[in-house]
Amino acid sequence: MSRFRVLLLICLLALARPLFAEGHIRIAIGEWPPLISASQPGNGVIPTLISEAFATQGITVEYGFFPWKRAFEEVRQGRWQASAVWGRSPEREACCLFSERVYSDEVVLFYNRAKPVHWDGSAVGVEQLRGLTIGLPLGSAKTPLLEEAERRGLLKYEAGGDETGNLRKLAAGRIDAVDMVKGTGQWLISQRLDADEAARLATTAPLQRWDYHLLFASQPADNRRYLEAFDKGLATLRANGREAELWRRFLAAPR
Repeated sequence: MSRFRVLLLICLLALARPLFAEGHIRIAIGEWPPLISASQPGNGVIPTLISEAFATQGITVEYGFFPWKRAFEEVRQGRWQASAVWGRSPEREACCLFSERVYSDEVVLFYNRAKPVHWDGSAVGVEQLRGLTIGLPLGSAKTPLLEEAERRGLLKYEAGGDETGNLRKLAAGRIDAVDMVKGTGQWLISQRLDADEAARLATTAPLQRWDYHLLFASQPADNRRYLEAFDKGLATLRANGREAELWRRFLAAPR
């Protein structure tokens, strides 16, 4: 074979090799302590779980930290291949692919004890929330029934800042409630708020259970192969007990 043909074959093989074959994926994430944080070993329990799931398939992971809204945009615009972790919403499903469930938590409304919020999570009972202003971190999804209530003009959302900032606004009486998953909210109250602020806050009963997923850009098409590889790796960690072990270690660790 001539030198020219050898070089041509090498070039064609390089062009034909999919990104997947490189065994590397770039995932945009944001601070969500204690589950995801640059200050935690392995960036937290969720990134550790994701990295180990991919590792079973021979894929390494690179993480980049961004504000959550930008992390989503980085994926939607194809600059990063995936982001972790997200609940499903129509906006996200229109442009992205979702992995199997990575994490679940209960959605609640945090409220100020000086102005209790009584809602059982039902469509009928949502009338009890009339006139409330509900805080939401920028880039987070709204609880569906509350989003519908906002469209009907029963209440309004005030989106901005991060979760800690919203809880402080609630403690100060500047908003009426915060739409947030229970586990994260309780950790932030115990770790980031002072004792006086923490004593002012309480939660409704759980409104629903929210599942979180690894979210992939729908293009290029090779991202679907990354999704399939991740789901396969996650299933492996669940079958061999490694996922349960990671969560046991996380829950037992002092924070």
